Amino acid sequence: MTCTPRAARIPGVRATLSTAAGLLLAAGSAHALDYTGYLRAGPGGTTDGGASRACYALNGGTSGMKYRLGNECDIYGEFQLAQGFKKDGIDYKVVLMTDYWNPHSDADDAKHLRLAQMYVEAKGFDFLPEATVWAGKERGRRGDVHIVDTYFTEMAGIGAGMKGIPVGPGKLGVAYYTNDKDTNQRPGHRGNVEYVDIPTNTDGTLAFFGTATKSQFAGGTNGWGLAAKHVQSKLFGTSLNNVLWVQYAQGSTGLNSNFGNQTDTSAAKKFRVVESVNFQQGAWGGMGMLLWANEKDNAGKATVSTSIGGRVSYGVTRNFKLLTEAGVSQYKPDGGQRARLTKVTFAPTLSTGPALMDRPEFRLYVTHAKWNKAAGNVTGVAGYDGETSGTSFGAQVEVWF
Repeated sequence: MTCTPRAARIPGVRATLSTAAGLLLAAGSAHALDYTGYLRAGPGGTTDGGASRACYALNGGTSGMKYRLGNECDIYGEFQLAQGFKKDGIDYKVVLMTDYWNPHSDADDAKHLRLAQMYVEAKGFDFLPEATVWAGKERGRRGDVHIVDTYFTEMAGIGAGMKGIPVGPGKLGVAYYTNDKDTNQRPGHRGNVEYVDIPTNTDGTLAFFGTATKSQFAGGTNGWGLAAKHVQSKLFGTSLNNVLWVQYAQGSTGLNSNFGNQTDTSAAKKFRVVESVNFQQGAWGGMGMLLWANEKDNAGKATVSTSIGGRVSYGVTRNFKLLTEAGVSQYKPDGGQRARLTKVTFAPTLSTGPALMDRPEFRLYVTHAKWNKAAGNVTGVAGYDGETSGTSFGAQVEVWF
């Protein structure tokens, strides 16, 4: 019996891979072709009748409040090819990444397949040999909190710019992006400035991000934002690492240094503070997050969001560890009720190593969640209408390479 390759069964995948191969082969063969990626997938179920599986997240509030361990009902993968080469003394790199996302457990079609990144960068020009010039579609990610799967600074989009320009103690970057991907293909323009890698103290660095947005359509608005990020390694001489974000945005600018809602006026003001820590000390590892946000809409009505949670791992042996994750998130709009969700997960795990971030991981998990009536149906599954608790179980693989 002949097995049809997956790429042949998903429309557009063969074309995408052929395009990637052509681009990267054209780049030359001075350096090895780099292939990297990430994926997560697995089956799951619930103890509640009428629902095949369920995951738990609040229906409002700021982003970054869903704790992900044992709480991902989707399948997701990203696969990147990168080819570096040198020409006339300039170092070039061509990058192409596809990703696939499906909110269900079965990868049954190609409607969620997309081109996530396609850009070229170059370094070594005689007038600024340390700077990198780039153009194309690029993610612009500058740090995440893994346990909530959120990049709190993500200057993603189609753009062009220059980064790594040595200025004083840090490095400067500037970029310009356009956007026309909303429902009505309405154009927007965005400028980003970053000043990063500023030494502040032993094992500590500071970064600043500035954003300006302009929407060019009837009802479109302008906006701007500022953010600071401090990274501290070896806190107090220990294995503890700390990251702090302080972010402000208003109008059509998002808190993550990207576009926000392109019809938000200057009355829409957003402020967020995120504190994240992680450590690995012997067999014990952990990551935690504390978040607070105040976001006003066009009418000046504020929604306050808070979240606290963490994940702890214990390496029983080199290839077997125990994971526990707990999180409490809530939000309250002006004049409204407070919505709250609490989630706890336990996951015995097989892994290539005992540390918290060692991958691949093969997990079995049990997740229990409780929420109040004001939170509504936090699962999006009809069988949970009117419920205020749920228990899920399943298996999952997570790997990056």
